Amino acid sequence: MSRKIEIINNWNLQNIFNELEAGNLKIPKFQRGYVWERSKIVKLLNSIYSQYPIGAFFIWNADKSYKHFCREIEDLDFPQNPNANFYSFILDGQQRITSLYVALRGKKLGRVDYSSICFNLDKKQFQIPRLTNEKHNIPAWKIFNTTEYGDVLTQYAIYDKENGTSYMHVWRECQQIFSDYPVCLIKSLEANLEEAITIFERINQGGKRLSLFDLVHASCWSTNFDMRESIKKFIGGKSMKSYGWIENEVFVQSLALNLHEDCTHAAQLKLTSIDCETYWNKTIKCIELALDFMRSFGVRNSSYVPYWAQIPIIQYYFFKSDLDSVKPDHFSLIERWFWTTIFSFRYSASSLTKMNEDARWISQLTKGNIEENFFPISLSSKELVKIRMNTSSVVKQGILCLMALKNPVDFDNGILVNLDKTEISRKNSKENHHLFPFALRTKFGVNSEIHCVLNFALIRSQLNNEIRAKFPADYLKIYSSTNQKIKEHLLTHFIDEACIRFMEQNDYKGFLHQRAENVLTEIRQKLKTIIIADDSNEIIESNVESDVDDEEMIEQEETNMKHELT
Repeated sequence: MSRKIEIINNWNLQNIFNELEAGNLKIPKFQRGYVWERSKIVKLLNSIYSQYPIGAFFIWNADKSYKHFCREIEDLDFPQNPNANFYSFILDGQQRITSLYVALRGKKLGRVDYSSICFNLDKKQFQIPRLTNEKHNIPAWKIFNTTEYGDVLTQYAIYDKENGTSYMHVWRECQQIFSDYPVCLIKSLEANLEEAITIFERINQGGKRLSLFDLVHASCWSTNFDMRESIKKFIGGKSMKSYGWIENEVFVQSLALNLHEDCTHAAQLKLTSIDCETYWNKTIKCIELALDFMRSFGVRNSSYVPYWAQIPIIQYYFFKSDLDSVKPDHFSLIERWFWTTIFSFRYSASSLTKMNEDARWISQLTKGNIEENFFPISLSSKELVKIRMNTSSVVKQGILCLMALKNPVDFDNGILVNLDKTEISRKNSKENHHLFPFALRTKFGVNSEIHCVLNFALIRSQLNNEIRAKFPADYLKIYSSTNQKIKEHLLTHFIDEACIRFMEQNDYKGFLHQRAENVLTEIRQKLKTIIIADDSNEIIESNVESDVDDEEMIEQEETNMKHELT
């Protein structure tokens, strides 16, 4: 039986650097980019100086047919072709190796200059000098630079003799430690791509695991097609300028549906570079049509998307039908499907299986089989009041879409609010405008509850700045005297006369419950079905995941206020 691994214990850091600079040691494409900050590198250098273990490096030896798997770091300008007859890919230890290299070679990546990391002879430790006049800080990159190392040694030989110090000894000892520091390499021999990825995932349990997109991207890469770059180009194009980002999974799931009528993990991993190259242009065209169509449901940009899973399904309609618009008799069916997927939490679990079910329904629809596809909902106004802006909630996204569909206007002057570039659903966004101002939350007898989604409005920043320190009763009185259509304008925000009465009394809780009833009425009309309203809290609470602590959001809001006031 042939050996599958080889352990090498007689290497040092200089050997590693030599292999990098010869183009022999490479980073595979499924590894993530270099992200370590200088403070973390300093800790790594101090660990080596203290002669602590920093872990082994796992290397995958692959032949030259895997050239397309190399992730090159342009700023480091390593040779693209190895001197050896194979590539040595770093499966585990890429960030440690790159960190040590940029620090001990004094490199710059992007805007970060790693040559600023120094070894302090007094403290006998690596650091980033805070004071420019601090003495005896030697740039770390001079350790392995023969000329510079010798110059420092000579300089401190003279200094020590004149001052009775021993800095030359400290510097020599530091260089000796780094030169002799043993590096352990574990090489995987004769492994194919699938085995290499399995090895990578198993040894990388403590770090961030590979996403499915990482694996698909790696397996679909060719000299003619790079999915990551193609997505980046599409999102950065003119047609997407005002829309924002799109999750990578949308593209992979869409391609899998279009090619295999299946978007499960297995189907996504079946994609090949030829498949992707052949179907890419049509798929992104269908995605563009889907995004444009979803505007009719209030999805003005990526910030409003309820489920990313909805985009592959809707683009599948355009792919299967070869149409540029949805047929009138299909519109209402897709509309009900859209809203019920949101308020039934359709994709909160087993999403790929359910996406396949909905894709089959879409396929039948394009063939003329007119059938409904909607899901049971249980929702009450009491549950809506519990939803806050600092949560990841699909119902929150649905409410924001409904708000956008009202074509809201500013209630001081009736001017239509431009929603195309807003990011209202983003936590702590400066575009999150409170109707009952955050600054007066204690006056209303609430604290974090002030961030209820029903206390937010899609209005311009200018209007928000005017009302942010005023009681609703006060600013309504001001605007009512100058705007005769204020009640009509407030209706574009789900604020009817009953809501206005609560605002005139500065009654926060009464306002929330009334506005919740108004939103719930709109949901019923969109669904054209009965919603069973009950007092159970299970649905909202079990499907809302907090991304930002209440304390954190309050602190951020206060910071935003101070920033804008200054």
